[in-house]
Amino acid sequence: MCKRLTMLLLGAAALCVAPNLGHAGTLVAHWPLDGNVLDTSGNNYNGTANGKISYTAGMYGQAAEFHGAGDYVAVANNPGIQLLAGTEFSVAAYVKAAGLGQQNILIHGLGCSTWASWFLGVQGGEPDAALTADSFVFGVRSAGGSAYTGVAAPATAGEWFHIAATHDGKMLRLYTNGEERGSIAAPMPYNSAEPLHFGGDPGCSGRSWYTGLIDDVFIFSKAMTANQVRELGSGSIPAWVKAEKPNPADGTIGVAMPLLQWSKGDTAVLHSLYLSTSPSLTDADLKSARSPMTMYYHAPGFQPGTTYYWRVDEIEADGVPVHTGDVWSFMSQDVTAYYPSPTDKVNTASTTPTLTWMPGVGAVKHHLYLGDSLDAVTQGAAATDKGVLADATFAPQALESLTAYYWRVDEILTGDAVKTGPVWTFTTCLPVDDFESYTDDLAAKTTIFDTWIDGLTNGLSGSTVGYAQAPFAEQTIVHGGKQSMPLDYNNVKSPFYSEAEQEFGTAQNWTASGIDTLVLYVRGRPINTPAKLYVVLTDASNHSGTVVNPSTAVVTATTWTEWKIPLADFSTAGVNLAKVKKIAIGVGDKANPAAGGTGLIFVDDIRLAKP
Repeated sequence: MCKRLTMLLLGAAALCVAPNLGHAGTLVAHWPLDGNVLDTSGNNYNGTANGKISYTAGMYGQAAEFHGAGDYVAVANNPGIQLLAGTEFSVAAYVKAAGLGQQNILIHGLGCSTWASWFLGVQGGEPDAALTADSFVFGVRSAGGSAYTGVAAPATAGEWFHIAATHDGKMLRLYTNGEERGSIAAPMPYNSAEPLHFGGDPGCSGRSWYTGLIDDVFIFSKAMTANQVRELGSGSIPAWVKAEKPNPADGTIGVAMPLLQWSKGDTAVLHSLYLSTSPSLTDADLKSARSPMTMYYHAPGFQPGTTYYWRVDEIEADGVPVHTGDVWSFMSQDVTAYYPSPTDKVNTASTTPTLTWMPGVGAVKHHLYLGDSLDAVTQGAAATDKGVLADATFAPQALESLTAYYWRVDEILTGDAVKTGPVWTFTTCLPVDDFESYTDDLAAKTTIFDTWIDGLTNGLSGSTVGYAQAPFAEQTIVHGGKQSMPLDYNNVKSPFYSEAEQEFGTAQNWTASGIDTLVLYVRGRPINTPAKLYVVLTDASNHSGTVVNPSTAVVTATTWTEWKIPLADFSTAGVNLAKVKKIAIGVGDKANPAAGGTGLIFVDDIRLAKP
């Protein structure tokens, strides 16, 4: 049946589309909820409606409307639903919640989600563990009980959301309206013998009933990619036609065996593989044409320490269409030590670094040299000899700040043959705050919020530094060392910005030894509201200068962002860098304050660097 689709991501548009039901083995179930609870996937996982469920206009045709207590759909347990306890899966639905109280939208199991293998719900009121209040939550359990692993995304009552959760066997990801909102390492859900329910849990003693609309519920036996999630949200059921799951995995370092493998697209019967040292793969890079095998052995072998790019195009039985694959990459193993950390020539290295590298071919031990003289390290002088190591890691004693160091690793092979490594270099920073010294001792005033003064303390902004309960500093999400600073921003109310400030006991001279850059590392969360991130320096004469990060996306990024700020940007604003008295980190637009959103960011390793 042709359905009218209102494009959620692109605005209102009326389309008439023929449902694409994917390929066998991928689409587990699809409940359009067009006046009934039938599964249109061909697997006949039909539901049974209970209570006073009604049907009204939805995102695609009609949607099921749930009125609260007693309204639910039950889908009998079956092998297809139990596939979610396998190696990967995806669940998706359109929802329009009438309110944001605690509710179960989809749940596989009984008992208020306590014994559910997985569930999609609304988390209202106070946050549950580390999850944010007034949010959608997707959770999985590896066994029955109250503990679950979940991901949250902001929720709004009375609005349509396309929600998708994917699990690739390692990471659980949650998307709303085509954008990834969070991810977490999570177990696969356990194999519950209970039914799947829409709209509530009849085993929950009258609690957690859902009120609102649900439309087009999907379950897939594969983890959708971000592009496939967007496809589904735009009305096109994704077909798994591309090659996927490359082995070696995309971005792998240290590949020795010249064997490439992958998982084929659902309808592919032949595969053409391209391989080159350039990402611009052309016809000249075709190494295996129209092969039935999902592997390729590169007989010439890989050049040592080289980055390779490869792609597999999938071909269907009739020869058309050819589905062009994604370009993947890997680095082959070198004959000497390679891929050093700190990165060669970096100028922001810690004064307490941990040196690591990738072992060369055949290495059984590693002889390391380290010092502040290029000639001494090159010659292997005794003063630089740090000994023979069993592992490819070395933590030297604290190094001098703002100093160039040189190091090399000679690989020792079986029979004591030696492969002399290249000489690498790094320059250490001058630490401003690495957040390692803070404790949970309130009486001693050595907590992170005794040094970094937030809005909760001075009432001047919407910031909160640290957690409400010990440990007050963040001890899992860190850039270096064992701690970072959690900074919560709330710009919903006046003054519409959030700021935390540290005042130095004595004014700092940030002009010595050729210093020219302030460096800090910031990590956000997808659930955060995008906003401006800024740094303020104030000198002993109370002259201030502000620098704003050029991207609001830094507060939503799930990886650490290195932000290098030229100190000249502050001196131009009138700050005397020889007498720096305060540093503040803020989120929002302090110069033009306006109502904004909320979020939590992490700050670590504030440093000064030479050119």
